[in-house]
Amino acid sequence: MMRKTFYLEASTRTQDLLDTQRALRAAEYGIGSTWHEELASSHSSEPEAWITQRFEELNRCDALIVLCGHAVKTPLQVPLLAGHALARGLQVIWIGSSVRVAGVDRNMAQFGTVEEFCESLTLKRAA
Repeated sequence: MMRKTFYLEASTRTQDLLDTQRALRAAEYGIGSTWHEELASSHSSEPEAWITQRFEELNRCDALIVLCGHAVKTPLQVPLLAGHALARGLQVIWIGSSVRVAGVDRNMAQFGTVEEFCESLTLKRAA
């Protein structure tokens, strides 16, 4: 059986991002996003190249994790990636308080904190 691969999206590299990476690796899940592993100076200044790279990586993943923390304003690329993922039938996991997801969608999950998400991974491994 193939392991599930996650794409991680956040406004920047944060402790929440590092904690999520650590929890996914401990649960033996794959991480398909690379932007958070690259040096900040290596990012393209061209928006089209930037979003194309993210879409290509996301298309190879099974799920998208959006880490918003307690940001007041969500960057535009975040809902763009989430909409793309949902349109492709990928699971979207939203972590943080900057948006509340209306309705119930089997491909959408929301957690208030990274700790809640990590705890859910632990419970799935124990089951």
